[in-house]
Amino acid sequence: MNLYELNNVTRTHGDRTVLNIDSLSIIPGKIYSLIGPNGAGKTSLLKLLSFLDVPTGGTINFMGRPVVFSDRNLYSFRRDVVLLDQNPIMFSGSVWSNIEFGLKVRKVSSAARKKRIEEVLELVGMERFAHYEAQGLSGGETKRVALARALVLEPKVLLCDEPTANVDNENQEIILEIIKKVNRVDDRSIIFSTHYLSQWQRLADHTLLLQNGALSDLVNENIFKVTVTGRSAGEMICQFSGQTYMSLPSHLLPDGVVRAKIHVDPFRVACLFDAENPGDGNILTGHIVELSQQSGNVRLLVDAGIKLGVYLVMAKYHHLRPGIGDRVRLHIPHEAVTFTYR
Repeated sequence: MNLYELNNVTRTHGDRTVLNIDSLSIIPGKIYSLIGPNGAGKTSLLKLLSFLDVPTGGTINFMGRPVVFSDRNLYSFRRDVVLLDQNPIMFSGSVWSNIEFGLKVRKVSSAARKKRIEEVLELVGMERFAHYEAQGLSGGETKRVALARALVLEPKVLLCDEPTANVDNENQEIILEIIKKVNRVDDRSIIFSTHYLSQWQRLADHTLLLQNGALSDLVNENIFKVTVTGRSAGEMICQFSGQTYMSLPSHLLPDGVVRAKIHVDPFRVACLFDAENPGDGNILTGHIVELSQQSGNVRLLVDAGIKLGVYLVMAKYHHLRPGIGDRVRLHIPHEAVTFTYR
């Protein structure tokens, strides 16, 4: 039995369609990553999966049961699913009282509350913060308490919207290890959105790519192996296969890492058809070898020593009218690049 089944699910705001999911099945007990550019519909999909929003059209089944979107019917579904917001808000009061709140609402006994709160504080490594003022925590600490507040409810499904966004590296690692542990030990289903290649490659059993609200099968777009051939003055030279190089900020990879995988976000790469000066980043020059339509955008495959997928919104495509064989410069800003390494 699938955890979720979505068929012909749409979500519109006015005349704008933010989600258009033809078919999606999610199996239980796995970690799913949800990736895609800003505005692709990741948060909208998580809100539907947590039963906090209502689809405009289509059907959703949860654990074999059709979801009827009325307050009376949603109560039992919402007890099984918890959404960890990208920017969690702490109530006034202690860390303990924040975690305890949902248990009180569910009328869990005092003794059971105490046991579960102690266990979840240990899980997230926040035992000594139990009686701290919750609103005085750092960003990373707040995320960990919010994670504890979600997990203490013992949901069947944990949904996380950018769980490590705006968090320092130490807390990122802690949060990712917690996610992995609760899945492996408790067999809890987890779906999390992220922009980080290293996270979805490291954690996810399955990856869903959203583009303009629709699912795409181009999950592994623009992933390459690179070798660091030199470092100096805060920069490093990365060599792709052949004779293609990029100069990138050295802080993106720790000292001593020589081989890694690089992901270039196809939605952050700009096509330059004139003498425009784009600013910081790398410029690669190549020729268009393929054109196709993908979820309301036009995808250009450019051979620039490496084959890079790049997307143009339809209006820009109609304005520029690029064709196969056309020469194009690609501007790859530093923020379009992420690394994964072992």
